[in-house]
Amino acid sequence: GLTMPVNIAFVPNPGSQPLDAKYYVTELYGNIRVVTNDGTVMTYATGLLNYVPSGAFPGSGEQGVTGIAVDPITGDVFASHLWSFGSQRSPRITRLTSLNGGLSSQSRQVILDMQGETQGQSHQISCLEIVGNQLYCHMGDGFNASTACNLNSFRGKILRLNLDGSPVPSNPFYNGGSIDSRDYVFAYGVRNPFGGSWRASDGY
Repeated sequence: GLTMPVNIAFVPNPGSQPLDAKYYVTELYGNIRVVTNDGTVMTYATGLLNYVPSGAFPGSGEQGVTGIAVDPITGDVFASHLWSFGSQRSPRITRLTSLNGGLSSQSRQVILDMQGETQGQSHQISCLEIVGNQLYCHMGDGFNASTACNLNSFRGKILRLNLDGSPVPSNPFYNGGSIDSRDYVFAYGVRNPFGGSWRASDGY
């Protein structure tokens, strides 16, 4: 019963009851669904886009809600998606909070808004991962390869931020002054990333 599922995030410490949340799935065109231990599919959140994606699929219709991650402590859900500013669509990360055990969201907060970083089909904001209480965000280059090595752009990067949306001070280009894209960069020079894995020996 899912429509254009893109990413999945399992609840790190799920409950044992049949209707406890087990994992979440992003649907490309604006929704997040939650699946419980007994396989029941519910709608966790809707309306994560302020536009109706259109165009060919595959092709220009490939844009919307992509990455998802679950905070292992609070159970809050983080989603990555594109938001429309006039004719331009830019990436953002939204944190969603539930008051009923993760079955539906009651509030949402944009923790990182990258207005002006034009993205669209495919090479857009994608996977989210929480490692060591920090959020890693995979950013495509927006079909503009030069952005990947430009530290003044969020595009073509792996970003690392705290769960409140602030940059991590140990990021390699963090300067602590006027916060901009450089402060968030963990790695750069990527084209269209879709996820990563971590070495157990050193956490990288």
